[in-house]
Amino acid sequence: MSNPTPEERTQALKFKDEGNAFVKKQDFSNAVKSYSKAIELDSTVSIFYSNRAFAELKLDNFQTCMTDCTEAIKLDSQNVKAYHRRGLSYVGLLEFRKAKKDLDIVLKAKPGDATATNALKICEKFIREERFRKAIGGGADDEARHKICQLVPLNSFDANADLQNYDGPKLEFEQLTNEKNENCGIEIKNMSQDFITKMVNDLFLQGKTLPKKYAAAIVSHAERLFRNEPTLIELENEKANKNVKISICGDTHGQFYDVLNIFKKYGKVGPDHTYLFNGDFVDRGSWSCEVALLYYSLKILFPTSFYLNRGNHETENMNKMYGFEDECKYKYSNKIFEMFSQSFETLPLATIVNGNYIIMHGGLPSDPTSTIDDIRKIDRFAQPPREGLFMELLWSDPQTADGLGPSQRGLGFSFGPDITAKYLERNNLRKVFRSHEVRMGGIFFEHNKKLATVFSAPNYCDSQNNKGAIIHVVPGKGKAGEYNNDDEDLLIEIFEAVKHPDIKPMAYSNGGMGF
Repeated sequence: MSNPTPEERTQALKFKDEGNAFVKKQDFSNAVKSYSKAIELDSTVSIFYSNRAFAELKLDNFQTCMTDCTEAIKLDSQNVKAYHRRGLSYVGLLEFRKAKKDLDIVLKAKPGDATATNALKICEKFIREERFRKAIGGGADDEARHKICQLVPLNSFDANADLQNYDGPKLEFEQLTNEKNENCGIEIKNMSQDFITKMVNDLFLQGKTLPKKYAAAIVSHAERLFRNEPTLIELENEKANKNVKISICGDTHGQFYDVLNIFKKYGKVGPDHTYLFNGDFVDRGSWSCEVALLYYSLKILFPTSFYLNRGNHETENMNKMYGFEDECKYKYSNKIFEMFSQSFETLPLATIVNGNYIIMHGGLPSDPTSTIDDIRKIDRFAQPPREGLFMELLWSDPQTADGLGPSQRGLGFSFGPDITAKYLERNNLRKVFRSHEVRMGGIFFEHNKKLATVFSAPNYCDSQNNKGAIIHVVPGKGKAGEYNNDDEDLLIEIFEAVKHPDIKPMAYSNGGMGF
């Protein structure tokens, strides 16, 4: 560690202030760059590292956040913010015991810190649940929690005031039972386009919610549909179904008004228009419940024309950190959140279109022998593990260099152009479509145009000024150009964000994880 000159110290402070200004604008990528310049000039200042860690945390780069915090603590063992941010990064890495140690230190220094207190409670809850599962080896209570969508009694919602006072569009339900007369889910008998339109226009756009009974029925019915789908969905409009357009969207993150704009601009779901949303449809944005209920209603009405891949944000720990749990409890109830959480465990992990394009939320497998059959064999009905193919499909990212590298996020890997090329050749595929990362133009092709990242949440978190994108697969009607290379069946369209009510991202979070 060199001793900086006075001029270097002065310039480093200017870069730190520049980084702080970017943070205020929520431009965290540029904030990281500014703090990095400060560190290059003066690597002796703890706050430079803890500030960069904050920006990395905002970008979900848990590993680099943790590394920066550790360096900040080496330079100044009293840097409480570094302990706090490292604790949060450990939560993102699912290392709850390590997180608890750091958060305990924060609360000794700042006993009244609400966000650290809430984060500690979440860590302790996960630790207790882990101990309980080990103690009972699964057990009836754990099994019941993971079957809430099937076991929930429909009549348990009948006394709720929200149902008694409800004058919106009506649904008819049936409580399904098995041969033992045990509950096995709820079926909606009359889902219709008219109901969905009124749900959107008369309720959601007016700031109203569905009765909890309706929400529970929608989640339960959709969960059963997802559960009965394979882990790897296969769609086709090249040989059969030639009049069907297949549209692929990336992250939408609770940006309900932008989701409605997608359907307005590019057409509604229907027998001649299939949609695939590639994960991360909840968290961050403050209309995650509305987005999820709209998607689930569309799945019920059009089960073979509407599909969802699971993203890394369709997981319990991310929902606790990034707002969906708090939003769901505020608008509905803890039971509805638990039902959503179970339903996320049933979402497919990847989709192949026309035997040419494979779509997953995160990235490719690290195993050099892996095939698409390995995806088919995944037991997906759980929270994802810390390593392995399941985790990599949700978390991994591309890199420019060949080979495998460590992930800045700390989960999954970074994979290079050679990994992509070999996987496509081994599985007789043409391209990879994935999401998981903001792309300023809405879409970005890399790895010799064999891989595209598509992101469909424009002006992400009301701060990034990025565009959104959508990929249409329309055999014989594609558009040659910058994006499409030799793919005559691809049409890529870019769109801007639309206005929405003045409600900030994560508006319902009770302190969340300190974000």
